[in-house]
Amino acid sequence: MRFPALIAAALLLSAACAPAAPSANEPGDPQPLPAAQSGDIAAAQRRWESRRPAAYAYDLAVTCFCVHRGEYALEVRNGEITSVRDKSTGAPAAASRVEWMVTVDRLFEVMRQAGQAGTPVRAVFHPEWGYPTETEVGMLANDSGTLYRITGLRAL
Repeated sequence: MRFPALIAAALLLSAACAPAAPSANEPGDPQPLPAAQSGDIAAAQRRWESRRPAAYAYDLAVTCFCVHRGEYALEVRNGEITSVRDKSTGAPAAASRVEWMVTVDRLFEVMRQAGQAGTPVRAVFHPEWGYPTETEVGMLANDSGTLYRITGLRAL
């Protein structure tokens, strides 16, 4: 009797922790770029740096087999995160999760470091602003990656 309960619990746990499917690209959306094309990442970063506001806000969805997964609303001022709120409740995010949040500049750094270490990186960049709208570092398919999605970026 105990064995079927363990199997049911394992199935429920695996379903609950399954990563969300990547969003389908709309026609005209930028295409994914592998980390090996570091020139593309550098070009996107230059676009971001030339347009980056001193203060901005965005929504960040983190998908991973990790404790800091979730959806957050962030504010960044002068390159520092000044506010992280749980997107669903509006409450300030727990400190244990805040330490894992990334600014756009930090996400570029994470991509660069991962690529240099040989870790797979996939990124889609905003065509005008250059910030990464979707970045997968590592591989979600084998539970060793993190997917970051940035939406609603706006100047404050």
